[in-house]
Amino acid sequence: MNRMRNTVVLLAAAGLFSMAATQPVQAQPKTGDSRNETCSNADVAGTWGWTETGTVIPATGAVPFAVVARYTLDADGNLSGTATSSTGGTIANITLKGTGTVNSDCTSTETISISQSGTLIRTATVDFLYVDNAREARAIVTSIVLAAGTNVPSVLTINAKKLFR
Repeated sequence: MNRMRNTVVLLAAAGLFSMAATQPVQAQPKTGDSRNETCSNADVAGTWGWTETGTVIPATGAVPFAVVARYTLDADGNLSGTATSSTGGTIANITLKGTGTVNSDCTSTETISISQSGTLIRTATVDFLYVDNAREARAIVTSIVLAAGTNVPSVLTINAKKLFR
């Protein structure tokens, strides 16, 4: 009885395999050919949301840092927006103004001035990579310079997403 059941199961499986093998194979349309995809300032223009997390390392020691921002990029490479930041638990409402140029390989370096109540606090340089057809971005802060000229080392990464298509 077991041998008969095993034979039936084996034949059924072989039949399914042979039926699948006779199905016509069709090529799938090729999408996302990276040789033809490029980015520009116009592609990334729009309103974005951004989260930034990591650590800043002033002379006094490492401090946790986080930002949530809403900003707009225009087709000329101008950035403006507002954000809420937390530096070691101290909350600040800040304003962002900056410029950058998007390269054809979807990378960009942007320089952003950060102000609080109209006073420049710091300037950050950020390297971006735009992904998902310029609907998302990943970035790392490469430089922070305080208004007085002091460089502040950091380990900060950013995830951004276009809010509207």
